[in-house]
Amino acid sequence: MSVIPKDWWLVVLKAYFDGAQTANNDRVTLSCVCGTCDEWTPVELAWKQVIAKHKAPPLHTTNANALQKEFDKKKGWNNKKVNAYISACVDVLEGSLAQAGRILIPTASGFLPNITKAGLNVVTMTIPLDDFRRARDVVPNFPNSISELCASEVLGFVFRYGRRLRVKGYELFFDRNEPFCGHVKDRWNSTKAQRQIPELKKVASVGESNMNVSPALQIADLFAWCINHQDNVRREWHKRIGDLSWDSYIPTYEYLINPTPGALERTAAFGFSKRKKT
Repeated sequence: MSVIPKDWWLVVLKAYFDGAQTANNDRVTLSCVCGTCDEWTPVELAWKQVIAKHKAPPLHTTNANALQKEFDKKKGWNNKKVNAYISACVDVLEGSLAQAGRILIPTASGFLPNITKAGLNVVTMTIPLDDFRRARDVVPNFPNSISELCASEVLGFVFRYGRRLRVKGYELFFDRNEPFCGHVKDRWNSTKAQRQIPELKKVASVGESNMNVSPALQIADLFAWCINHQDNVRREWHKRIGDLSWDSYIPTYEYLINPTPGALERTAAFGFSKRKKT
């Protein structure tokens, strides 16, 4: 039996985006966590309770694991305390993510999987920098900026999820001082883009938010960090994150040089200003 509320067609989907790079800058990740207000409210409350219980600053995963800045040893932090803090955060997430069921729902466009457990939906897009640059050299109309490709791809995932829920609208929030927000705003403000991507007309707002007061952005940051360190899973909470129900995409060169037919040409026709090459 579906747990989607009876007024599911009136739902607004709130999506939070956070970007990350590896220490040697060999790949870029954009993480997104989205959910309805009903799904976000208990998660954000529980997250704030964890922060209060551990007398911790807002979670910035890079700083926490490096024991730097607000998690400096001089401020009383150590690996044991950090691991206990992040593990408690993962406790919140373990009961909060959506799971797709095996029941199929007939729709006008085909069959869609039911959501047997409602909750937050998480997706990450990680693009290897060398593969991106190689593809850009051979594919016409390829984006100059790796952040544009990440933003457009992840936005597409959000819209597909929203269509699946038949949501009424979207609110999109980005961490401050990152390039991804600008690419989404370009599309949102473009009449040509709205004609090609009707879901853009349902977007109520696109803007930056303060990670320090946004548990949702802290959650997105945690997933971005985890996927960027997937080749070195040493902490128990990191393993638990990997066992949760979420989607991670890492398109390699072979995928990048075979875009959806016509997709890059349509984007080029929007007439966006060229960004500086990554």
